[in-house]
Amino acid sequence: MRDETTRRSVLKKTGAAAGAAGLTSIAGCSAVLGGSSGGSGSVAVSSKSFTEQKILGYLAVEALKENTDVEVKDKVGLGGSVTNFEALKSGESDLYWEYTGTSWATLPPKHDEVITDPEEIYDKVEKEFEDEYGITLLDRAPFNNTYVLLVRKEWAEETGVSSISGFAEWVKNGNTDATVVMNAEFEQREDGWPGVTEHYGFADAAEKLNTKNVGSALTYKVVGNGQAALGSGFNTNPKILKFDLTSLEDDEGFFPVYNPAPMTKQKVVEENPAIEKPLNQVASKLTTETIRGLNEKVSIEGKDARTVAKNFLKSEGIV
Repeated sequence: MRDETTRRSVLKKTGAAAGAAGLTSIAGCSAVLGGSSGGSGSVAVSSKSFTEQKILGYLAVEALKENTDVEVKDKVGLGGSVTNFEALKSGESDLYWEYTGTSWATLPPKHDEVITDPEEIYDKVEKEFEDEYGITLLDRAPFNNTYVLLVRKEWAEETGVSSISGFAEWVKNGNTDATVVMNAEFEQREDGWPGVTEHYGFADAAEKLNTKNVGSALTYKVVGNGQAALGSGFNTNPKILKFDLTSLEDDEGFFPVYNPAPMTKQKVVEENPAIEKPLNQVASKLTTETIRGLNEKVSIEGKDARTVAKNFLKSEGIV
């Protein structure tokens, strides 16, 4: 944890003081105490347009509707990272879930440095965005939607390979007739395959592997069907469950961290302090296993994202 005091910590202190004062002024009013405290304005919740983001967006919408007196405006599925960020800055959106790695590497001012420690990147993004834009982060979720290298569980058991360094040794020991699959972008990106092989010290041996380009959505199936030993993917994709895959441990910390956190303007929290608690409760429940399961219900089982989000909140006692 960093030592410097941020505006976020000040908000927490002032919010707590305001809450205490509010409770004193309404003591004995059980009807009011049964609701939310702090803020009765409106908050527009947006999200990106892919499945996981829609689920996150609806988790926020439903949690706020049920736990605050704030009017919640639904803008879930607004667009991409830049679209949501610009909407947040302009006031079209008041809140959306952004990944720490995206905030650090994609949103301005952008950074080339790769940070693999979840707390470090969260702290740096929070401080920078507070200073640059008056934007703050609420609590981050535990799950990490980063790149992963995937193998079949059966293959991992047979070979004893459970980490990327283990795979590197396996290849360097002469197993270069194996097939690996990835999309063209991952094959070229420095934070993709070239960087992985260099970081883990098997770049020369990797050149002898049978590397094939396939679409991102197909890599899981190709590996799951045994047509490739290894493929690239994303850590929270539900096809990992569908095809009984496992991700190799990034034991030397190459891939950047992508923890999601609700991103909002400081003034929104100041004006509506009641939004903080339910959103932090939601974030605390979102492990990698949990979000994979929620993604599976929507993208594979075809269920409605809002319904899936609401049912999850009910199961956790948040609504």
